[in-house]
Amino acid sequence: MPRPIVHRTASLFGVLRDRELRAFWLSDWVSDAGSFVTFIALAVYVNQLTGSPAAVGVALALRSVPWFTFGPFAGVLADRLDRRAVMVVSNLARAGLVALLPFTRTVWVIYLIALASACFGPLFRSARSALLPAMAPQRRLVPALAVLETTHQMLHTVGPAFGGLVVLLAGARWAFFVDSASFVGATLFLLSLPARGRPGGRRRPVRHDLAEGVRGLFGTPPARAWALLEVPLALGSSGVIALLVPYVRDELGRSGGVYGIVLAVAGLGTVVSSLVIAARDDRHSRAPWAAASVLSLAAFVAVLANPSFLALLPIAFVSGLGEAGIGIPMTATLAETLPDDIRGRAYSVANAVTELASAVGSIGFAWLGEPGHLGIAPAIALASAMGAALGVAILVFGGGAVISRRERERLAALRQR
Repeated sequence: MPRPIVHRTASLFGVLRDRELRAFWLSDWVSDAGSFVTFIALAVYVNQLTGSPAAVGVALALRSVPWFTFGPFAGVLADRLDRRAVMVVSNLARAGLVALLPFTRTVWVIYLIALASACFGPLFRSARSALLPAMAPQRRLVPALAVLETTHQMLHTVGPAFGGLVVLLAGARWAFFVDSASFVGATLFLLSLPARGRPGGRRRPVRHDLAEGVRGLFGTPPARAWALLEVPLALGSSGVIALLVPYVRDELGRSGGVYGIVLAVAGLGTVVSSLVIAARDDRHSRAPWAAASVLSLAAFVAVLANPSFLALLPIAFVSGLGEAGIGIPMTATLAETLPDDIRGRAYSVANAVTELASAVGSIGFAWLGEPGHLGIAPAIALASAMGAALGVAILVFGGGAVISRRERERLAALRQR
């Protein structure tokens, strides 16, 4: 990588000199570390109890259900309440619920606890997404997003591997305590942030506020284009992730903890793309990343060739490149094009659509992966190919043109400053 790019990449982390952003970053760091452990442990634990790919798909899909049912209303709350307080309460509630998981061996109870814990996810993320632009306005936003995303994906690299190690050494049941403790630790960092109070704006009936968030997202062409691109990415990748546990265990004959290593390598790919996007953001268009991200999802079609475990790792790396290529530009574009008082609602609507696609992908492709249907490898390949094909269709039928036009305008405005 040329020296100027290396220098710009390293300089991104200068945003952490800001005390508030540093506390926000540390909170994410601690919380993510625990959450990735639970993500691995939940999939492995359910697979151990049932031996069914579909059961794993249901467990992962239940985590998405609150996003497209309760999620949009969570955005309304995030725009009416102190966003830091919403994040604190959500973390503490999840800490208590996750701590209950080791004490049950009944699948339906696990489903119920996972669902209850997931209900606080939309509240937390809507408040978090809306609060960050207030702490990192204008040109500081993309560097802050890149640092947070890079940390998230670095933990995606380390966290699953660590979670796999915990599962191997202590068993999946006891790994849940790590996540519970992480929520408490993350809350301590959030409490160091100053309270900003409730956002401004008129208070109207909930249905009006929710409708305003929908209009804000889908009535703003660049925000709509990036949000829609997240849908096929979520659909395809959720199917792949749900099927990787039985693929690693049944097709490759490896332990469940190895699943974490595959996800870790995918996270490494996202780290690389996050840093490159941020280092080039104030000089180069984000549009090429949309196409590259969509195409990277198709990497898992290669499982039809029955790759070995080592050959599976570069496939995961290529696939991981795409997550930041859509996630960072979408988050930045929403912050740049939408007013603060509706931002929480708009984020929650975008998350609701994405998580609905994730739930459909987790359940649908996991069901297709059952032995009596397509089988695991063909179902993974189908999920990968379908997600990529739908993403290409969105770009071809207008999304690509909207994104390119917005990027020309954004870069022109930056040059004039």
